[in-house]
Amino acid sequence: MRYNSVYLIKRVGFAFVTLYMAVTLNFLLPRLMGGDPATALASEKALGSQEVVNALKAQFGLDDPSILHQYGNYLLQLLHGNLGVSYVNYPSPVADVMLKALPWTLGTVLIATLLSYLVGWLIGIRGAWKAGSFFDNSTLFTSFFLNSVPFFWIAIIFIMIFSFYLGWFPLGQAVDPAIDSFSAWGKLMSILKHAFLPVFTLIIASLAGHILVLRNNLMRVLSEDYMLLAKAKGVSVRRRKYMYGARNALLPSFTGLMTSLGHVIGGAITTEIVFSYPGVGLVTFNAILNHDYPLIQGSFLFIAISVIVCNLIADLLYPLLDPRVVLN
Repeated sequence: MRYNSVYLIKRVGFAFVTLYMAVTLNFLLPRLMGGDPATALASEKALGSQEVVNALKAQFGLDDPSILHQYGNYLLQLLHGNLGVSYVNYPSPVADVMLKALPWTLGTVLIATLLSYLVGWLIGIRGAWKAGSFFDNSTLFTSFFLNSVPFFWIAIIFIMIFSFYLGWFPLGQAVDPAIDSFSAWGKLMSILKHAFLPVFTLIIASLAGHILVLRNNLMRVLSEDYMLLAKAKGVSVRRRKYMYGARNALLPSFTGLMTSLGHVIGGAITTEIVFSYPGVGLVTFNAILNHDYPLIQGSFLFIAISVIVCNLIADLLYPLLDPRVVLN
């Protein structure tokens, strides 16, 4: 399918407008929390010295009480790629803090999201095709149960069983404290052992929604006239199941997958907090607690950009997956 130039311009333009609105809200929301991070940092580092407070306010761009002035300076620095200096991790730049946490989040949440969708789709397809069977009823019951359970509860239960009582996996963190003394293979095994429970928790906690969505989509598709026609024409069960049924049922789930991939950068905040896993989610949570404006803004900016980009990619790919979509 050829893309309409007007459609492309509209979609890209809408993405830029959304990004600008996200950047503006990103600037305003942290400042609505109140508090004076410069005074708090000076009290920790310099016994509350007023000279240090004034110097920090000047460096952080908080010396001018005008919100409009701070907003203009924020946009100017953002255009130059400067996300500012983290208050809590002073004098580390926000970009360095984010880049340090990003690999841990991508390594766990991205893998968990992809595996969760894959397993959920497979179970949903089998359940819809065998509607009313023991497998379908049991997966429906389990899905409704898991769908009502919060992430942190599942994480705590897994920690109690597999870490505290059985001792199979570490209680938290991302690596062993003495990892520098390990061999390359030992470092890899340490990372995998620490990542297993967070990934497993995310898969189990998000699996139910994917199963229910795809099962319901496929049940609707199976009742369509073209499925009955394919059966009457003698099309094989495997072809009807995957090429006719699952392919059309997956299309509505594609947007959900792309949106989930966009939220990967934000990490699973609750899960990272429970496991003390040093990803973007935990960094964002600590930044909020400590009124670290630049780090909050940097984290939310990363999340906003990833969500907008993934939604834009979904908008551009969807017409290729479904030729029935009309571009206008």
